[in-house]
Amino acid sequence: MNCASIGRIFGLLCSVTIAETVAVHADDTSNDRVISEKTEIIAADPANAVAYELRGEAWYLKRDKDRAFEDCSAAIRIDPNFGRAYNCRGRAYSAKGERDRALADYNEAIRLDPGYGPSYTSRALEYFNRRDFDLAITAFTEAVERNPKQAYFAIVMRGEAYAAKGDTDRAVADYDEAMRRNPSAAWPYELRSTAHFEKGEFDAALDDCNSAVRLEPKSAGGHYCRAVVLLKKDDADGAIREFDEVTRIAPAFVKAYLARAVAWHKKGDDKHAIADFDEAIRLQPGNSTAYNNRAAAFRDMGEHDRALADYNEAIRLDPNNQVALVNRGLLYMKLSDAKHARADFNSVLALPPGDQWAVDTAREGLGFLK
Repeated sequence: MNCASIGRIFGLLCSVTIAETVAVHADDTSNDRVISEKTEIIAADPANAVAYELRGEAWYLKRDKDRAFEDCSAAIRIDPNFGRAYNCRGRAYSAKGERDRALADYNEAIRLDPGYGPSYTSRALEYFNRRDFDLAITAFTEAVERNPKQAYFAIVMRGEAYAAKGDTDRAVADYDEAMRRNPSAAWPYELRSTAHFEKGEFDAALDDCNSAVRLEPKSAGGHYCRAVVLLKKDDADGAIREFDEVTRIAPAFVKAYLARAVAWHKKGDDKHAIADFDEAIRLQPGNSTAYNNRAAAFRDMGEHDRALADYNEAIRLDPNNQVALVNRGLLYMKLSDAKHARADFNSVLALPPGDQWAVDTAREGLGFLK
């Protein structure tokens, strides 16, 4: 997903969409029913590969990757030529982060059963997750042809691949096509709003967010989309109201707390900003950006010791966090600690090129140190 910078005071990058790059999950009640039914079949017929594969798919949809892997692997042991079982196991591998093995299974699934469409979509999604966007685009195009039932999803994801390559026009064309195929879905509107946002077309972005909310008012995505655009348009109060709705619908949505904290900061209310950062860190204690952003709030409140502690934690969690490094360097400058400031600025410049603001600020900072 593409992100657009709201402001460097916290070094926060906010995505306009919360769309997941995974297949839509069936409801748990349906999955539980499948698991129960296939468990009875397996008890009566332990060599039933199809029952294992179907139960494995249900476990995957319930986000239980380990049980999914066990059942899909069992299906393959029983029937090594069962193409669908390789697609099933590939998805479990992907959920476990074992991308090479996932891709190998998808390729084997397609070799064994070239008429089974979902394997093409799975393979395309794996290329996307590996950030092989050119291969992903080709694979999603093939998936549209081979797997018509999931064509909408494949077209949206191809748009995301184009967006990741910076080809906004083709991305928007795919989002438009997805809207044509599924007029009641909010997701393409959220994604198209990102394209408008990044081009500075904030009114058009807001129109798309409004459409997303109209289509799916109980979904957090459209409200988050609208909140981020309102924040960019300097409507902090409107943004906060939308973020409130997001956290009501999706209480564990970490990005909403981080972004709402920026809105509170814009209003000069750093106590509320700190509270939102606290909640983001509680939900995701390994989030380096959350510590960096809370440190900036503490810094602006004059609580330098707490700011330094948070910068240290942000860098411990992610030693390559250039924004946290340069911000800590700036704090050291403020504390008249030239030695440590210089070390942080040099660390930023020693890393591979990444955040341009951090690199430029580190160079400028070194020019002021004696």
